[in-house]
Amino acid sequence: MQNFDLLRIDGHTLRVFVSVCQTGSVSRTAALFELNQSTISHTLDKMRAALGDPLFVKTGRNISPNEKSLTLLPRVQNILADIEGLVTTENYDVALETKPLVIAIPTPALLNEIKGLRAQISQLAPRLTLDVRRLAPRSRLAEMLNQDEAELAITVAGLQFPSTLNHCVYGTEELVVFYDPTSRAPILTLEDYMEASHGVVNFGGGMKSEIGQFLADRGMERQVSLSAPTASMLGDLIHGTDLIATMPRRLADFSYRRLAHVPLPIPVPKIVYELVWHRRYEHSGRNMWLRNLILEARRPEDKHNTMAQPCA
Repeated sequence: MQNFDLLRIDGHTLRVFVSVCQTGSVSRTAALFELNQSTISHTLDKMRAALGDPLFVKTGRNISPNEKSLTLLPRVQNILADIEGLVTTENYDVALETKPLVIAIPTPALLNEIKGLRAQISQLAPRLTLDVRRLAPRSRLAEMLNQDEAELAITVAGLQFPSTLNHCVYGTEELVVFYDPTSRAPILTLEDYMEASHGVVNFGGGMKSEIGQFLADRGMERQVSLSAPTASMLGDLIHGTDLIATMPRRLADFSYRRLAHVPLPIPVPKIVYELVWHRRYEHSGRNMWLRNLILEARRPEDKHNTMAQPCA
């Protein structure tokens, strides 16, 4: 009887289980699936009966996965990725495409590449929309790709990717110190850097920035005097002040164009960006086409980066 019940658990039931684990909410899952809450509850009950376990515990108005569910979750996600990835590569014709292409990026430092990507898309499919979304906090990466909020994402390396996501190196970037030359002198030494007042971006989710983590690992801590929700806002806020900001050099072309910048007075490894997509779309003609196009829009130095690996 147990084997029969287990075989009745279909892909839809597994997807509902994953969604409730991630959202902690039957109502939110119902909205995502465009179903009523009783249908979602019935689906969960079917899985509970088959597995002989309650799977969730009540936490206020929401529910949380119990130990059994936390153990099952990564296995179920892998099963779904394998099922959804069964489709073979189709002949993809972008000229017939009408659905917007959705990518997520963590920083405006990548805007030049996005402009290049849009230029290529406009040549190949003039009426096709490119939908660029902000990846913040970075810890939402897996959720965004799992829930199809984005087809691809570019993120700063360092996250622990679940096995349901595929990824490869996209490019690198150096960090520099931005400052307003009308309000303060440049940072020349490590002592200058540590004594200065710093502006930082609040990445959310309790995550430290690359330079913040680098310093913390060495028992060093900056004097943070200002925190902003976005890199662009931070650039505007430090203009006209004696604050400094340690940010990707690419930003000098955008919201930091009014500021000067100097190299960091401490040897910090370059930032590594990675291109990430869900394993279910590994062989999708659309996703493969978009991955290749994104790689073509990179800076020449990133295309020839020895760290980069094939993404297609």
